[in-house]
Amino acid sequence: MTQRLKVMVWGPGKLGSIAIWEILQNPAFELVGVGAYSDRKQGVDVGALLGLPDIGLLATTDRKRLMGEHADCIIYTAHDRGTYHTDEEILELLANGHNVITPLPYQNAHLFREEAFTEKLHAACRKGQSVFHATGIDPDVVSDRVLMSLTGLCTDIQSITMQEYWNCGSANPDSLKMVGFGDTPEQAESKELPARVAENFLRSIGATAEKVLGRPFDDIRLVHEYIRAPHDLATALPIRAGQVARIAHRIEGYISSKPSAPFFAVEYNWLMDDVMLPQTVRPGQYYQIEIEGRPSIRASIDLKTSLESEAPFYDVGSMKSEPSYHATIAPCLQAVTHVCRAGPGILPSFGPGLHWTHDYASPVSDVDAVVNTRT
Repeated sequence: MTQRLKVMVWGPGKLGSIAIWEILQNPAFELVGVGAYSDRKQGVDVGALLGLPDIGLLATTDRKRLMGEHADCIIYTAHDRGTYHTDEEILELLANGHNVITPLPYQNAHLFREEAFTEKLHAACRKGQSVFHATGIDPDVVSDRVLMSLTGLCTDIQSITMQEYWNCGSANPDSLKMVGFGDTPEQAESKELPARVAENFLRSIGATAEKVLGRPFDDIRLVHEYIRAPHDLATALPIRAGQVARIAHRIEGYISSKPSAPFFAVEYNWLMDDVMLPQTVRPGQYYQIEIEGRPSIRASIDLKTSLESEAPFYDVGSMKSEPSYHATIAPCLQAVTHVCRAGPGILPSFGPGLHWTHDYASPVSDVDAVVNTRT
């Protein structure tokens, strides 16, 4: 039998808990550590954190002890504040010899973060002989691998639009209130944190698309919209008619030959109830993709707990878990073996392979080229 890969999870919040659960289900992995940030999780059996039977492994807030533990890879799912406050901890993990995979918005960081940070990433990987990789449902799998692969069907492209729809009406009411649900549009707009978190993901997507498509944007715009409920909604956080019930964060990339409409646009929609979906979108449809070109393409991705059931959640211990959480963790776990086999350095997105590019004479983008580079 192949020796199991030893994996840690840093940040056992909602997404980290799903990572823990999926690791426990997979015989390829052995969970060897869980790094917590809350004192109430210190010394608690990891199974109990998830509402499962004890597994004999305790979560700990002792970073120094965890740093000294051996693991083949760390799945890093710390809470995102939209400020890249996780930079220093990630650098410390890498410098101490730990491979790190994260779904936080670090995908192809060299394309949109300051050069000094990229240099620090390379230096930390050299010092620890470690590998850093960022992946997840989006950025990466849907916005890069799937969307860009679809452009491989086109000989010409006029515009690309992708929209994500997440019904978060069953989430924690305090979290929903924090991002602006239940507010007036003016009140919601004044809350900077959720917009900042979304913008970091969107900048990663936009920068990657520029390189993959070989078409630099002459103008990049970040747009935030706060849409009112048409009537009262009986959701986890009760919404009154006229209060914010859908929030849309969008990045738009414009080119000089078509200044009146975006050449590339990706939009995140968070909504409290399916009644807030546009008429063209079905419940359960997480992604809608439209490519105007030769030929034009329309595609959608539905994420469901089962094709044979309308159940909206998986029961994971004491949690109700949406398919999108599992889809976010899946590419992280799939990347573990690749990260463990890679030479020290930054392992960027695996990319879409062949795809449409503005200049067929130079079909290999910088992103593709950098995948073969190690520090």
